[in-house]
Amino acid sequence: MTKKKRIVLIAIIMISLIILSGCRAVDQTRPIGDGFKFEDIFIYPIAGIMWVVAKTIGAGNYGLTIIITTILVRTLAWPIYAKTNDLSLKMKLVQPEQAKIQRKYAGKDDEVSRQKMQIETMQLYKKYGIGLGGCLMPVFQFPIFVGVFRTISRMPATILNEANELLTSGHWLRVFNKAELFGVNLLQGQGTGNPVQKWGVIIFAALVGLTQLFSIIIMQIRQKKMSKEQFSDVPAYRQPQADQMQKQTQTSMNIMLIVMTAMMVMFVLRSPAGLGLYWLVGNIYSTGQSTISHLTSKKRLEKLKSKF
Repeated sequence: MTKKKRIVLIAIIMISLIILSGCRAVDQTRPIGDGFKFEDIFIYPIAGIMWVVAKTIGAGNYGLTIIITTILVRTLAWPIYAKTNDLSLKMKLVQPEQAKIQRKYAGKDDEVSRQKMQIETMQLYKKYGIGLGGCLMPVFQFPIFVGVFRTISRMPATILNEANELLTSGHWLRVFNKAELFGVNLLQGQGTGNPVQKWGVIIFAALVGLTQLFSIIIMQIRQKKMSKEQFSDVPAYRQPQADQMQKQTQTSMNIMLIVMTAMMVMFVLRSPAGLGLYWLVGNIYSTGQSTISHLTSKKRLEKLKSKF
């Protein structure tokens, strides 16, 4: 992994942590349509999708509507994910040539040599169509996912607040006729005094944490396997070894991912159960998405090889 890509990945994780740390500050008591703020640009389209889903295939079931909407929105964002996956495959193609450049300038610490190495590396990236814009593709998904998150965060107040302007015609009140899933009210949190509700939210939170950790572990196992396959025909002494900086970066990323998972669990415990369902479905979908990409990556890699 290049230094630039490591920096971008850390930046993405930090943005995720910032978003999660601000989640608790979201005014969950403000119904959708109560005034207008910048975030409503992302909320209104998602709320519209939820309304259409609930009125049609969701059959007025709030839980089913959350599941279908989450899957639908993430599927619509798949092209962005595909571009990100292509970038990873391109980086894989680049590594052998990049290693040659690094060996060429190994031990040369003068300014001229460093500049030449940077120029050759940039030319290599240009040849394979790798740019900073591609590295930032995952960031473009955040407004979409945050829109879903904010919408579901404020949906309980929207459904229950009859005084809201959008509810004068009863749209939201009529669209959902069932808000329970296995006895757990998705519009409420665990602090209701109902033991079924309390343990239901706890189970949601535990499943969110476990699926997130499972996704992280699977991703790291695949990365190690792909790295071994890439250099399987290269003698061990010539295979690139992670330096101290790379090891520290990987350790920092692992810590941030674990912290992010813990924050997700804590937030689910303090929020309406519908948010836990959203995150759980999102984690399962992401794991399936990465599995499909992994299974098709070899075929895609061959196409990229023939292209370049």
